[in-house]
Amino acid sequence: MSVMVIKQKGGAELSAKQTSIYLIVTFILTVPLFAHSSDPALYEHASFANVSGNTAESPVYPPASPDQKTPTFSVSHTENGAEVTINVTSDEDLFQGWVAGKDIWSNSNWDYWWLNTRIASDADNNIYAAVKLYEYSNPSNNFDMFVLENNGDTSEEFLDWNGPGSNPLIVNNPDPNIYLGQPTIDREGAVDADNNTYLTYTNGGSNIIFTKLDPDGTLLINGLNIVVGANAWTNEARVDIAPDGRIYVVWSKDLHDIQYTYSDDGGDSGTWSTPTSICYNAAEQICKPQVSCDTNGNVHVIWQNASRLAYMKLLPDGTVSIDESLLTSGGVWAPTMSIDDQNNLNIVWGTGSSGSNSVYYTKINGNLDGGGASMSDDDLTIIQEAAFATDTQGVRYAKCTTDDYLNVHAVYEQGEYGRHHPKAMKYIKMNGVPLLRIVCPDESVLLVEMTGSGTDWEGTFTPPVNGSYSADISGSDAEGNTGTATYEFEYPGTGIESQGNLPVSGFSCSPNPFRGLANFSYTLPATGNVKIDIYDMRGRLIETLTNEEQQAGLNSVNWNASGTTPGIYLCRISSGAATETLRCVIVAD
Repeated sequence: MSVMVIKQKGGAELSAKQTSIYLIVTFILTVPLFAHSSDPALYEHASFANVSGNTAESPVYPPASPDQKTPTFSVSHTENGAEVTINVTSDEDLFQGWVAGKDIWSNSNWDYWWLNTRIASDADNNIYAAVKLYEYSNPSNNFDMFVLENNGDTSEEFLDWNGPGSNPLIVNNPDPNIYLGQPTIDREGAVDADNNTYLTYTNGGSNIIFTKLDPDGTLLINGLNIVVGANAWTNEARVDIAPDGRIYVVWSKDLHDIQYTYSDDGGDSGTWSTPTSICYNAAEQICKPQVSCDTNGNVHVIWQNASRLAYMKLLPDGTVSIDESLLTSGGVWAPTMSIDDQNNLNIVWGTGSSGSNSVYYTKINGNLDGGGASMSDDDLTIIQEAAFATDTQGVRYAKCTTDDYLNVHAVYEQGEYGRHHPKAMKYIKMNGVPLLRIVCPDESVLLVEMTGSGTDWEGTFTPPVNGSYSADISGSDAEGNTGTATYEFEYPGTGIESQGNLPVSGFSCSPNPFRGLANFSYTLPATGNVKIDIYDMRGRLIETLTNEEQQAGLNSVNWNASGTTPGIYLCRISSGAATETLRCVIVAD
């Protein structure tokens, strides 16, 4: 599971306090990382103690809620020619949307301007929320960390904690490590598929520093200076990792220039690309960039353009797919995002550094291609901007993560901005649409959003191959409890007469990846009917290239995909009872 990284707060008012912040930085030598609570080392520092001289009242931690009943499902399937429908009946109504928020942490007299909070999820879809204990009268390097169930109920607390034995990395192999970021200073990081951790930050604002750790926390690269003269504002240098291992780092130079650099080899050679500007605006402040790579290796960047949300998409080769697009009606401050398994961007933000009465959410369709042009809200967004949490006491600095069920989990700060005011960390969840995750015999995975209402739901897809299928079902109730079930079935295929087990050989696509036109070639041992179908990654039939009798020997079929959205597609050839599937990648022109 890709681990989403949560972002540090800051803004115009922060720069007025830079001196204080950098004094804090000098006391902090390590960057804590988190993992699933099954690690015994989590229990080494699970007690809370006030530091001598602390004038603020001790925080209040809500007790864990009693176990709540999760939805359970009855599942069946029906076949209709080349399609399969999964029928799901729940024992209670399923609900899509934001559910009631929950208290995680509070303090009645917090001696700092804001709270430093983080959120992330692990491979088991548990949620981790953390709050830094730093305040003026208690300059602690510790934090309080809470393991939440998927509905937001607190299951475990680790209070006044700095990791096991003050180790900056919590190891939980073979599960992925969880990186939440350093809750006081603005260091940023990500974890790759091999459990290596990558950190980026600046040395006071002028240069960007890179550090790499192995799964056990051993330093592989320590404090390498990768960009000189970056002048990144308020220490903001963000990092993410593409599936091919390329590392991208973005930052705002001098508050007017969004730039990025990348390393092709995980940073191991110390070679990074020349910094490239993707947006320059001399008239307005553009800052607080965030970066996420999707499953196809595309790079998504958001930032704050004056008071609007800005978005850009780059293809893996650096070509601009969607140019700078200014979204929302304004009032955007410190947007953060989490990319889900459908490559959609879930974005949350507040409306100002000192807070407002609402925090907002929008969802961008990350699979679109604008051919290098900008796109509008109406073209880009799946969900338009909407307030998901309001409070007359003031709310700010929302952060979010997503889980395997396409649920969105967010935390935000509640309370009046400034010192010596009550502060609280709140949690809220948006249930995703009831979902089918189909694991196919060829190991491809299809995500199918179900339709229905109340207790009755269904999802239809086209199986790409014959064989054994496994459908993982998920859906949530109005309290945020997510139920899951697994349903397995055999799909034999229909309407095909058996003509042996290996009717074709050498099925290939050239070129692959490709733009516009591709050629499929294959060899038939005997004359017979051949059918080639193209499916998207959700199992929907896109096009049938051929369905006719062909002669024995070498054959070929062209696919003109010039009007097809760039991405990954499943190409299935069938002749007789056997089928073969390969993946093809369309890149933008």
